Amino acid sequence: MALTAALAGSADAAPQGYGTLALSRLRNAAVALTDTNKVVADAAAIRDCASYDCEIVLRFTDGCGAVAQGADGTWGWALGPSLAEAEQNAVTGLGQSAPPFPDLGSAQPRAARVAASACTNGVQ
Repeated sequence: MALTAALAGSADAAPQGYGTLALSRLRNAAVALTDTNKVVADAAAIRDCASYDCEIVLRFTDGCGAVAQGADGTWGWALGPSLAEAEQNAVTGLGQSAPPFPDLGSAQPRAARVAASACTNGVQ
C-alpha cells in the first residue's frame, strides 16, 4: 500500500518543463524550451527553425533531447536523462557513416555530430 501511495504521489507532480526539437533537413535543427506547455514549445521550435520544411521530431518533458547529423547527411534524435546521455544516444543511434561521393575530404566513416540539444529546467 505504501508503494501505491508513493507512485500516485509522483504521478500527480507537475512537470517542470517541456522541450521540442524541430528539424529542417535543408537547413538546421532548432530547440525550444518552456515551463508553460507543449504547444508553446512546439510553436517556438518551428519559429526558430525558420524554414518551410521544418517538422517536429522530438518532444520531451522533464528531461533532455538531442538531434545529430551523420556524415552522410542522415539525421537522428534521442532522449536522455542528462544532456550528455541524450547527445550520446543521438550520435550512437546513427553510428558511423561516410560522406557522399564525391567528397573533398576523407571518405573514411566518421561519427555523427550533434546539431542541437537541450534540457528542460532542473535537468542537466
